[in-house]
Amino acid sequence: MERILSKDEIADLLSAVRHGDVEIETSTDETSTAARVSRVDLFRSQGPENWKLPNIDLILEAFGRNYSNSLASRLQQAVAAKLSGFESMSFGSLLQKLSGRGAIGIFELEPLRGSGMVIFDEAISFALVELVLGGSSDSETIPDRAMTAIELNVIQDVVSDSCSDLEKSFVQMLEIKASLVKIESNLRLINHLSDDAGVLVARYSLSLDTTEGQLLLVLPHSALEPLVEKQREKAVPMSAVRVSQWQQSVQGELDMMEVEVEAQLAQITLRVRDILNFQVGDVIDLNCGPDSPLKLLVEGRPKFKGIAGVQARKKAILVTGSIPDGG
Repeated sequence: MERILSKDEIADLLSAVRHGDVEIETSTDETSTAARVSRVDLFRSQGPENWKLPNIDLILEAFGRNYSNSLASRLQQAVAAKLSGFESMSFGSLLQKLSGRGAIGIFELEPLRGSGMVIFDEAISFALVELVLGGSSDSETIPDRAMTAIELNVIQDVVSDSCSDLEKSFVQMLEIKASLVKIESNLRLINHLSDDAGVLVARYSLSLDTTEGQLLLVLPHSALEPLVEKQREKAVPMSAVRVSQWQQSVQGELDMMEVEVEAQLAQITLRVRDILNFQVGDVIDLNCGPDSPLKLLVEGRPKFKGIAGVQARKKAILVTGSIPDGG
């Protein structure tokens, strides 16, 4: 049985602990504490997923309508391309989601920076080949392979039509010139953007004859940045409107404010004793003539130069110039 400390022994122990004569063992598990610490990077950027452009949906919807009409006119088939959604992501993430069996058209957007893409899934790509060659798109089987160079060449004009339709869609915000650079199917040859570059991906549900599939319009963030700046310039916040109204009100009040204007011919320095000795008839030499230039002081500050004269039998000052601040 352990011995129980007496009252005096407990008092001596507590006194030793307070004065640091006795070390206290802690049971804190430093390893477990460190394991629960999570690193927070305050300087990490938001990433391309949070990139936004106001009213971009108007351009994307217009492209869907325009391209539907172009495809219907070229193929003589009923075509409908409906915008189903759009999102921002990195270019590398987009490539990982592609099958690599459809047609990919790469086009330039002058004067914008970067190259855009129009991507057809395999169902639409092979259906376009059949329709361009005069066949039917109701094939039940889709080849499990990438498109050949000949097949890509067959639908080159169909893909090129998207460029002119994209120009029509952008005209409401900016005049651009879109031109097709090449058509590919192999994802390894799609390297015009870095993997971490941000892109805007618009998804369209495309109905082509009896075939339904997906069409993607890909626009790099670097190409759309000038549009973001234009949106900021056009957008006038209400706070700015209030400030403008307040400035106009203050400006109107300032225009009606009365100020004191004083014409000064010269300045001299006198001792107090001399001033006290002034008598009637004394002459004070100003070291200047009657035609010497004057200083016009506004609220005590020199602002203009002038010459003394007479206007309509009244003394007047002819303003001949301005005096810079501090002059």
